Amino acid sequence: MLKFSIGIFLILTILGIIFWREKASSQEKIITEQLSRNSKLNFETSYTLKTSGFPNRTDTKVQELIITERNRRIEFKVNRILVMSLIYNSDKYILSIDPPLQLRINDSVLKIPNGTLDISLSRKNTTFTLHGKNLIAYINGKDLLTIKDLIFATRFITETSPKHRELFIKIQELYITGLENESKEEQKNMVFTFALSKDLIELLGLNRIPFLGEKITRTGSTTKVTLEVIRTNLDIEKDLYALPLILRELLYSSQVYR
Repeated sequence: MLKFSIGIFLILTILGIIFWREKASSQEKIITEQLSRNSKLNFETSYTLKTSGFPNRTDTKVQELIITERNRRIEFKVNRILVMSLIYNSDKYILSIDPPLQLRINDSVLKIPNGTLDISLSRKNTTFTLHGKNLIAYINGKDLLTIKDLIFATRFITETSPKHRELFIKIQELYITGLENESKEEQKNMVFTFALSKDLIELLGLNRIPFLGEKITRTGSTTKVTLEVIRTNLDIEKDLYALPLILRELLYSSQVYR
């Protein structure tokens, strides 16, 4: 009886290892396929993969990820992305991003050296939610802003059309460096709404950013953006001159509600 029980245990263990390896291989394949899509957009990609988490999870580390446009005008770097999923659920993923994170577009370099970034992703619904905390950002080596809490989420506006996508961004305690009003005591709340038109997307170079460009330039789709800011030292009437060009163009195109 003991030998029989041990034999059953060993068989189940071996089957569990085989099943986990298949899941791990499948997850790595999905990540590789997603990253390889950049080659079609004229990008080169380098990274390393390693998966752990046996027996109930598959945690894949994407380390030293660098995505570079072949003409060297756009480059994205991140130290590590941890892709996590449960062994019994292949639809939902959690991505944990470790700073530093850097994005260069032409001559502008945006860097996030500190903070936490987590993404919840559903393959079935093709939606995701990004949650960031205690973020610090620099532009071209200079202090740009700090954010205490950030939520960035996508959804489809089903009552209009399944092809219409909405981006919702909520920021708490946005503090921008270099403005006339640098006091955190005099803070405002505001909401911006705008549509990402094809001309605006091309002007800002958003169509050339890996992953994002493919989603917002999809044929026949419209992207509505709502940006809600709670407690900020930004004054939309006085401070646009101090912001980077990409932010000025977005805010110029928007409708503003206080």
